Amino acid sequence: MDVTLSLQNALTGLQAAQQNLAVISSNITNAQTPGYSRETVPLSTQVVGNAGAGVLVGVTQRQVDENLADSARQQDTATSAASAASTYFQQIQSLFGQVNDGNSLGDVYNNFTTALQTLSTSPDDAVAQQDAVSAGQTLAQKLNSTSSGIQQIRASADSQIATDVQTVNTQLQDIAQYNQAITHDKAIGQSTAALEDQRDQALDQIAKLMGVQDFVRPDGTMVVLTNTGKVLVDSSAQTLSYAPTGTVTATTVLSPLKVGDVDITSDTTTGEIGALLNMRDTQLPNLTAELNQFTNNLFNSLQTPNLATGNSGLGATNDANHFFAAVDLTNGVDNSSTIQVNPDLVSNPSLLDGPAANPDPTISQNLSNAANASIAFAAAGNFASGTTVTLSGYASQILGQTANATAAASDNATFQSNLQTQFDARASSVSGVNVDQQLAELTVYQNMYAASAHVITAVDSMLTTLMQIQ
Repeated sequence: MDVTLSLQNALTGLQAAQQNLAVISSNITNAQTPGYSRETVPLSTQVVGNAGAGVLVGVTQRQVDENLADSARQQDTATSAASAASTYFQQIQSLFGQVNDGNSLGDVYNNFTTALQTLSTSPDDAVAQQDAVSAGQTLAQKLNSTSSGIQQIRASADSQIATDVQTVNTQLQDIAQYNQAITHDKAIGQSTAALEDQRDQALDQIAKLMGVQDFVRPDGTMVVLTNTGKVLVDSSAQTLSYAPTGTVTATTVLSPLKVGDVDITSDTTTGEIGALLNMRDTQLPNLTAELNQFTNNLFNSLQTPNLATGNSGLGATNDANHFFAAVDLTNGVDNSSTIQVNPDLVSNPSLLDGPAANPDPTISQNLSNAANASIAFAAAGNFASGTTVTLSGYASQILGQTANATAAASDNATFQSNLQTQFDARASSVSGVNVDQQLAELTVYQNMYAASAHVITAVDSMLTTLMQIQ
């Protein structure tokens, strides 16, 4: 074999060993680094003039199964959505309470009907009269606080969406910057493995917040789109816009989510933002509608012609002869936020038995009967029209619906999390670092380095001998 060619083989062998030893060292060091993909150095035979001329060392690259990575990313989107939904349903569950915990809407309403029943047996009892009014006030306050709580949860979702949008915008800008760096380094033949890892981590953060799809062009540029195909990153990054509202009521018009001038609110159904938009625009408004259907029927039912309460003027609807007041049935407003016991009753509970000179025991009896009567409820929220049930039964339906939704959301969050763990494990088996395997490869390349060095030593000895002969 030509001595020069032997030296060339040995030198390239040294270079290949050194490069692999450096990459293996980096792999072991970053074995626990989140988002790090195992790196390798591609080696091939170098041929010069139809003869082997050593080892050709390629550009360091990362080991990633792109299809598996995309699937894992989509699962991240589903897991984040499920987790956000479960968190908010738990807040709703806490707001509405649980059956027989003493503080649920159904429990408070049943306490009210019990007070009316007691009064109907002793209409002239001042204590029973006051108890009925107090129970009515507690019920009205429960409706007020529940309505307020729903809007506070909507405001929380609104605020979190704004925070998430800022995060998405930051990551989109980062991806655009990584694109520039990757295309530059790729063009000059440098490794882009670390930059690609960082770009993928930015994409992962976005995917947790909203569903996206992506592809990489031959020059290394990553294009990111929404699930419906609207471009988020190409040669540059688009900006999502969202304006948090602050104070939220049932009639507050909340901000749309836009990319530039394009409204993508209805298109964003996955990820944490998708779950929050669903809470903000569907789940919580449905609860408000159901609560108001209960309130409106409560107001209409609890009246009797001989109850001498005057029109309070607190709502658009005449509430004379009504137990409750401050309701506007004509405009369909959030009556659960305003309803209260008629001020005339608050100041004079004895009206529940009529004037002192002419008591009327039918007043309390009529109210008690009305409180327990079946009513045909109109469609509201998740409930279809034609439901005939008592007010107590309707309250129980709201509570049962909430409990079932909370349990289902919790189960789904657990299921999606377990599925995510499986995807992460599969992805890690491809791109993760197996330290034992890396140590084994370390030995291989240490031996390769030693062998190449030995060849160089032998060539040096041969050349020295030849020089001495001459």
